[in-house]
Amino acid sequence: MLLMKRSSLPRLLSAIVGIAAFSAVAPGAFAEGGAPAVGATDASGFEKRKVNFTFDLRLGYDDNVNTTATNRVESGFLNLQGGLSYTASSPRSTLTLGLGAGVVYYFDRGPNNRDYDYNFLFNLGWTYKISPRLTFGFSTYDVYQSQPDYTISGLNGRRSGDYFYSSSRFSFTYQFSRRFAMVTTYNPIFVVYADEPYAAQQNRSEHYLIQEFRFLLKPTVTLVGEYRFGSINYFDANLDSYANYFLFGLDTTLSPRLKAGFRLGGEIRDYRNSAYGSYAGPYAEGTLSYDFMRNSNISLLMRYGIEQTDVVGSANRNAFRIGLNVRHQLTARIGAYASFYYTRNEYEASRIPPTARGFGESVYDLAVGLRYAINRHWSVELGYLHTTVDSDLAGRGYDRNRVFAGGRLSF
Repeated sequence: MLLMKRSSLPRLLSAIVGIAAFSAVAPGAFAEGGAPAVGATDASGFEKRKVNFTFDLRLGYDDNVNTTATNRVESGFLNLQGGLSYTASSPRSTLTLGLGAGVVYYFDRGPNNRDYDYNFLFNLGWTYKISPRLTFGFSTYDVYQSQPDYTISGLNGRRSGDYFYSSSRFSFTYQFSRRFAMVTTYNPIFVVYADEPYAAQQNRSEHYLIQEFRFLLKPTVTLVGEYRFGSINYFDANLDSYANYFLFGLDTTLSPRLKAGFRLGGEIRDYRNSAYGSYAGPYAEGTLSYDFMRNSNISLLMRYGIEQTDVVGSANRNAFRIGLNVRHQLTARIGAYASFYYTRNEYEASRIPPTARGFGESVYDLAVGLRYAINRHWSVELGYLHTTVDSDLAGRGYDRNRVFAGGRLSF
């Protein structure tokens, strides 16, 4: 049912969230199972609730609408989008919910290209304290869009038509003692492209079972040992595999404003197609978050490991990713944000017939913006986005610039 042709894609599903690059970094950035951190909840009895609505209108210019190396198409665009966020909490539970929907209309996208992009976002987090020792958590991050998203691993780095990405997490945390806890998680992921040849090459489901053991070494330092098992199943391509991760690390609160965590270890992957053999190599991921002022934050994300490929004939890609996000409240009315993501992909020669040679490529993605609050409901915004893909393989590289101005109504 997930394998869809463009003609059968539901219009309702198509019709939803403004261009992904305009929004904040996805909660699941770089995660193999890119889902947001578990939020919280039971279904009733919430004592605190908060609902926010936003509506955005943006007018902008894109100098490479179709993300191509040659025959570039430039166009102005109009972006309309709306969003809803909801939070609720009780002594035993917390719920966070985000919804977004929008459309981007391009004034001149060139022949044989659709003039509009529809996008959709759904983000939910729920935790519920079943007993003093046992907590259940559920979260999901789901997007339907057409723009490349460099905050999520395992996706195409250039425009490839509409696609659906979903990552969810079901977890149980059991506190054996004040110092020792165990977390068991199931993380399903679905990647579905609407257009060929991407659908036949990349549509897949991934299923991860994660067993984590946590030991509170100090009030601010938790040691972590972790095992992950993954089953990657393609709908059409012969790239199915099993993955085993063996990791250790720590989570620490260095101060009330500074938090950090990392995992280091290795991955062993076996392919069902014997032609691809097996893979064994290092794996690492880490996060750092610092609230340097009130309503101002800087965060750093890093990941190194293999990912599902976006090149025909390659079993995987070796990828290093790093991301930096800054949000700063300059004055009571003026806020600024910036994000920068860098990815280095390496494709092995033996896995890329018929070229019989490997290649690498680097991706640079930048977004900066400035927002001015006219009053508590109305604000105006200016933004700039830049993407460069520098590839050793001819025809895969491109650069792209986008600028926009707009306004927001929030209540």
